[in-house]
Amino acid sequence: MNESRYLRAAVEGASSVGMITMLYDRLVADLQRAIVALQQHDIETRCAQMKHAFLIVQQLEGSLDHENGGEAARNLSALYSYARAKMLEAQIKENAHTLEKLIGHFVEVRGAWQQVDPGVTKAAPQPEEGRLALSCTV
Repeated sequence: MNESRYLRAAVEGASSVGMITMLYDRLVADLQRAIVALQQHDIETRCAQMKHAFLIVQQLEGSLDHENGGEAARNLSALYSYARAKMLEAQIKENAHTLEKLIGHFVEVRGAWQQVDPGVTKAAPQPEEGRLALSCTV
């Protein structure tokens, strides 16, 4: 319950860029948990984490301002489209490596957003080497 209140307070006090970086943080965490579930053959958890990750990508894409965003909005839209395709592929083929690569892309983009608003926490999510190194290949 305290975690829920903390999260609510963080969201309510966040700037627009802060909200976006929080979404990237959660997206990376979801994909990391999906990788662990994949390695443990936990289909239910993997599917739940992937479903939530898809929803976050949808939210990120829906927040793009195509009228005023110019090339940046087009590039992010292309990234989100690519990410959805790769997430679906990883889900079907049970391929953790594809998810690991996506995590790297999302961490990089999150860092770019952080540069836009220096007030955003610098604690960018890092791929968890111990867990990711154990990735299975199917």
